[in-house]
Amino acid sequence: EEVLDFAEHERMDDLFQTLGVRSSEIRSASSSRAFVLRFPWLLSTILGGTACALLAGAFSETLEKQILLAFFLTLVLGLGESVSAQSIAVTLQAMHKSKPTLLWMIGAARKEFVTSVLLGGACGGLVGMIVYTWKHDWLAALSIGGSVFLSTISACLLGVLIPAISRVLKLDPKIAAGPLTLAIADICTLSCYFGLAKMLYAILA
Repeated sequence: EEVLDFAEHERMDDLFQTLGVRSSEIRSASSSRAFVLRFPWLLSTILGGTACALLAGAFSETLEKQILLAFFLTLVLGLGESVSAQSIAVTLQAMHKSKPTLLWMIGAARKEFVTSVLLGGACGGLVGMIVYTWKHDWLAALSIGGSVFLSTISACLLGVLIPAISRVLKLDPKIAAGPLTLAIADICTLSCYFGLAKMLYAILA
């Protein structure tokens, strides 16, 4: 019974630490101490969100030409964050059992790449079908579905590489990887989303 309780506490610690906090520290902390522990990691979300806003501003002309892109923005960002969070969880579990050497990182990235291609193909194809069924716009369907495919691959790889690199740099991967990976995944997702749309509409429209 005690072993099972210990395992449960360890899983909860893993969950909290991917969000940027340690549950053991937060439980006994005062309000001011909890603020000091939690706020620095939220800065990565603020900085990432600011970068995404600037990125969207840089592609304002593309958004004005194709307003449909704005309708699926939250879906695309949500998918990217969900996929990267899944990859982080899988990577942290794997790192419990092995040291992240260069060969380990290459092998893990290769495996996750294959998985990400399958996930990206399924999600991108489904979203593209939804766009086309709703608006009968094949170019928008290709643009949005294709960006989901690309952003899923990048989010999966980030979920593997950032925790591993954090460990190599002697940072706690559970703490450093979560907020940082999600912020970078958002930036990569928007870059794929707007960049692909701008390119496709310039060539095919």
